[in-house]
Amino acid sequence: MTHPLPDGYTHRAATSEDARLVAELWNDRSETTHHERPETPESILRRWDHPKFDLATDSRLVFAPDGALIGYAHIRDVKDPPVDVFSGCGVHPEYDTAPWLWDDLLTWIEREARRVIDRAPTDARIVLLAGAPDEDRVKQRELERRGLRHERTFHRMVFDFADASVAAPDWPEGITVRTVVPGTDDEALVAVHRDAFAEHYGYLEQPFEVELAELRHFLAADDFDADLWFLAVSDDADIGEAAVVGFCSCCAEAPGDVKRGLIDVLGVRPAWRRRGIGRALLLHAFGAFSRRGIRGAVLTVDTENRTGAPALYERVGMRCHRAHLTYAKELRPGINLVAE
Repeated sequence: MTHPLPDGYTHRAATSEDARLVAELWNDRSETTHHERPETPESILRRWDHPKFDLATDSRLVFAPDGALIGYAHIRDVKDPPVDVFSGCGVHPEYDTAPWLWDDLLTWIEREARRVIDRAPTDARIVLLAGAPDEDRVKQRELERRGLRHERTFHRMVFDFADASVAAPDWPEGITVRTVVPGTDDEALVAVHRDAFAEHYGYLEQPFEVELAELRHFLAADDFDADLWFLAVSDDADIGEAAVVGFCSCCAEAPGDVKRGLIDVLGVRPAWRRRGIGRALLLHAFGAFSRRGIRGAVLTVDTENRTGAPALYERVGMRCHRAHLTYAKELRPGINLVAE
């Protein structure tokens, strides 16, 4: 259980009206580590907008006696079955030397994460996950002090169109590209995503109807832009739904970076890899950004990705801009159901 806060300090769950305060807290911390203020209330609200995320039970705010927000934490229990619990926390930099605040947030996170145990298969391994920027040594130290261990490194890669011309994509014979049609391509999108990411770190295949419902939730969002979701399609009429052999979903603005667009997800079915489809999708997205006047692109990649994605991104001119570390703590031993 969490220990009582010092006199005058209070806590409560977040509400949507707190998005501005949370963005300011993240920005104050980010400014001390990499001199940027990347968050906005809108970016925080987008993170909270998940059908399985409930602010009333999945978030915690800590306030100083003067009413200033000094700590924030959340958990994301979004998998089915719930064998991985994602978490996030931030402390205002003025309180970095207050171990009681880190303890309050991280104790709350672990306590709430353990509530999934009764809903998971009895023989399944359950893991708590957290992240920290490579520059944030204080947060890394506090995660390690609570028993979390560095497990994976992800690179945020960027490409600025002003630094190089955007090459035209060279599509393999028999492959064409088109934008997604919501309501028509929904099931094909889920199918290609499941196939492309089956071996991706942390992936856990959920019931098809669950993934379909989550996809449709995001396709119905106000900021969804169908013109920036691209499908690579084979002209082989005999392969059915596998006619969609790759996809690339994008946003016109990367979180915290108004100058660059986001390559959110890019995947190619295993049987269609090593043909240049991934590279063509990436360059096609670059071209779409450039035509809109967007100055660059951002994506995040697992440095141990088995498909060779990091090397592909480097070959088209992308460079590592920042590293982000994933930490893990085993809450219950058992059979690992997620891809490693």
